[in-house]
Amino acid sequence: MELKPWMQSITPDDMPNDDLRFIAEKAGMQSALALLFCTPGLTVSIPKNPFKIIKEEYIKNNYDGTKYMLNKLAVECGCSQRYIYKILQKDAEARESQ
Repeated sequence: MELKPWMQSITPDDMPNDDLRFIAEKAGMQSALALLFCTPGLTVSIPKNPFKIIKEEYIKNNYDGTKYMLNKLAVECGCSQRYIYKILQKDAEARESQ
């Protein structure tokens, strides 16, 4: 979305509601304005963990069995080592049942 000259002076405090003000502060004014003008009237739901399946696939595809990789994946994916072990165990069980 291209900002029009009259939009240049809009600040987060000018947003019509708290949700858009929050988005403007966290994601930037251009993001908030794009939502406002490109999707007027829509109610948007933002999931808490939208890429859970993608993260799990990434962990399964990149874990090489070492403690180093376990630590690296935990930090990269923002999860605990225990969670990674659960993902790997669930994957191993699924493979055994095939």
